Amino acid sequence: MSIVVYWLSQGRPFVEAFSDEQLLDALAFSEARRKDKDAQGQPLNCHVVTNSELGNSVGKPGVSDELPSDYSWSKSHRGGPPPADGVPKTLA
Repeated sequence: MSIVVYWLSQGRPFVEAFSDEQLLDALAFSEARRKDKDAQGQPLNCHVVTNSELGNSVGKPGVSDELPSDYSWSKSHRGGPPPADGVPKTLA
């Protein structure tokens, strides 16, 4: 189970599970829950949430405490600080 849709219907929680290969099905299911209406035409469900942890898109758990020796965090690689007038050179 790597994709889960959660939703509330009339204050009660519900869940539906999908496999990695069923992403489009899960998204369609979520949209259908959002569009569900009661007999008076009022929304039936609320707080519809699609949560995924696809097997081939998730790295190792945790964060590494060891950074590569050549790692240097800075914004300088992005072209330096923003211009004083606030307008990027590409838009000027």
